[in-house]
Amino acid sequence: MHFRGKQKPAKPMEELHLTNLNFKNFYKKVESRLKKYEILRICLLCLVILVECALAALILYLFLEGHLDFQRGSHIKVIFFAVIFGFGIHWFLKKTFEVKVKENIIEDFATSFENYDWEYWQLGDSLLDEKTLKSTKILPQFNESYSDDNFQGTYKGIPIIISEQELKDGVGMYKTKVFNGLVIEYTFEERTFPAEIIVRDSGVLPPRGLQKVALEDAEFDKMFTVYSNDQIESRFVLTTGFMEKIKALKILFDAKNISLSFNCQKLYISVDIGRDSFNIARLYKSTDDKELLEKMYNQFDFILKIADLLRLTKNI
Repeated sequence: MHFRGKQKPAKPMEELHLTNLNFKNFYKKVESRLKKYEILRICLLCLVILVECALAALILYLFLEGHLDFQRGSHIKVIFFAVIFGFGIHWFLKKTFEVKVKENIIEDFATSFENYDWEYWQLGDSLLDEKTLKSTKILPQFNESYSDDNFQGTYKGIPIIISEQELKDGVGMYKTKVFNGLVIEYTFEERTFPAEIIVRDSGVLPPRGLQKVALEDAEFDKMFTVYSNDQIESRFVLTTGFMEKIKALKILFDAKNISLSFNCQKLYISVDIGRDSFNIARLYKSTDDKELLEKMYNQFDFILKIADLLRLTKNI
């Protein structure tokens, strides 16, 4: 699923005010559409509740009338399939509604950021394959991946991929979810990181062949552990400003874990949030929930602006 967008010219305003103004302009564009979807949301929600209540009432009626016996396996199967059917209807209506709203709004969302030349949004098929994800060395071990929202574009000439990933590990009933969040890839085409640098949440084993790096920021050292094959270069890359951005990123997303990987011309950031990040509409929340939408907008904007601290090539 693809949509095209064009870059907007930058405006000479303070970063915070600029973001707020861009969000207000974006919200004005989509507000009327969101309110129309609110009517659809209420109808679908009522339908979901009606179906679930009807199934529950039917099972209760059959049981009270003696048509169901919880001791008999065949009757348990009937109840089981009725419950599965109810959850299936629930999930289908919920997902269909969320995707429909997102498809209608996403182009206005992605083209409203200053200096961001949006290429496309893709749902379902990951822009980062499993080999790439594993090569970052910052994700937990997994053997199954599922992707939701994927954005690709350039911010001030820097290609950026933002990919929602759900990773699982194990087999059959022992399969568990090990990561649910964002993996972000920045490509600095005019700059190469001479050292391999891994930044992880504290308390994990060091990557093979890398040494622990002590930084001057005591608060950052408490939150993260840095490993590298070049102590000097790693301190050169992880400036005070950059470390502040990473700390702020963790707070802004209310993330469980954040990790980073610098290698050659790539920077990867993984943000384990434990939930979907770019749900413009939800079946159980009003579609014109401005606060929810603004929070998502600010998170996306923050991801883009992390690149500002690593854009220079000759002076860093």
